[in-house]
Amino acid sequence: MRSNMINKVRSEKSEVRSKKESGQTLIETLAALAIIAIVISAIATSVTSSLSNATFNQNQTLATKYAQQGAEVVTQIRDAGYTTFKNYGGTYCLGQNPTSLGTVQANCSSPNLGQFIRSVQIQQNGCAATVSKVTVIVSFTDGKCQIGAYCHNETETSCLSTTNPVQGP
Repeated sequence: MRSNMINKVRSEKSEVRSKKESGQTLIETLAALAIIAIVISAIATSVTSSLSNATFNQNQTLATKYAQQGAEVVTQIRDAGYTTFKNYGGTYCLGQNPTSLGTVQANCSSPNLGQFIRSVQIQQNGCAATVSKVTVIVSFTDGKCQIGAYCHNETETSCLSTTNPVQGP
């Protein structure tokens, strides 16, 4: 009888230990799943942030290139006609492959170069007498800007002489 009691107590202890172990296994499984979820979330956030930064850097590089191109275009327009260039002043929208500046605009508010807005501001005698100040501004937007706002700008400023250094015969 005593051995039956001992066996019964051992059996109950074994049963209690088995229930505790299965409870601990459930808790350990939930903890492991939580850790895995945190790690996956961190990786996803890191990848998303990296892609966003790469896109921003690509757009910034393109905007810089477009600003430099705009300055070169204005220099070519000036070189083609110093007399005509002296009459320019104000803001002009400068789209793809321009050969002239067109008409003065209050501002350029819609994309004229892919997803970018490129404008040129010319101020006669802005750098010195007979030297125009030319500022090319390229704006772009991304998910960090307010909706409809072009909050990123790349600017290229040049001073261009309005006097032809080579006088005709």
